[in-house]
Amino acid sequence: MGLEDIAHKQLGGLFVQVLDQAPVVLMAQAAGFDFLFFDGEHGDIDQSRLSSVMLLGNSLGIPSIVRAPQLARADVSRMLDLGASGVMVPMVETAAQARQLVSWAKYPPVGTRSYSGGAHTGYGPSGHHAQNMSRANVSTLAIAQIETVEGVRNVRDIIAVPGLDAAIVGPCDLAISMGRPDEVGCPEELALIDEVQAACAAAGKGFGIIGGNALLARYAGNINLMVSAIDTHILRDALAGAAFEYQKIRAQAK
Repeated sequence: MGLEDIAHKQLGGLFVQVLDQAPVVLMAQAAGFDFLFFDGEHGDIDQSRLSSVMLLGNSLGIPSIVRAPQLARADVSRMLDLGASGVMVPMVETAAQARQLVSWAKYPPVGTRSYSGGAHTGYGPSGHHAQNMSRANVSTLAIAQIETVEGVRNVRDIIAVPGLDAAIVGPCDLAISMGRPDEVGCPEELALIDEVQAACAAAGKGFGIIGGNALLARYAGNINLMVSAIDTHILRDALAGAAFEYQKIRAQAK
């Protein structure tokens, strides 16, 4: 399932911080994930493998979103050129930043993204520039991550930027921005997240959260990009479970 028209879909993704090789794409497909979300800000992702992994996902119908480390052309346009179907910039706090994101993520006449064939066109034949650009402007997402109080304060102006497709809340950093780092999901933070969701709905843009399932469930029916499955958490929990089984066997031997 593609990411276009995201405001009318409800998709669940796997957040990837360390599993940046082909097998994770196959396992994600078998598990039923809708997309992969590569963390280029905090994750340990090998850039030399990322394009090949995203191309495999594209061929299997599992698109990729990449969280860029910062608002920079080299990070935004580059990830799309490598085959990503969407790019998210963290800590977006103003409409001006959102406009810059769109400029680098979208081709003319929407933005100023530079054109070159390659991974994002499936290494197809040269030419068809106008067709490829038009299709990319519709099918690739420019996403603002809202994770500060200032970002929430300006969210209606941010989400109204033409060409911006969605906003995703980062609850952990939002709580830190509130001065309450260990109170993720407190009523005051939920009120701020409500503001983001309402702004997205009013503008007809996609809304998402990177957080726990309980928080995602609070917005059931109103959330478009669900991201709670994180590869490091899944691995850690599975390893803890395996070690616990060994402990039970040892206990039986005593």
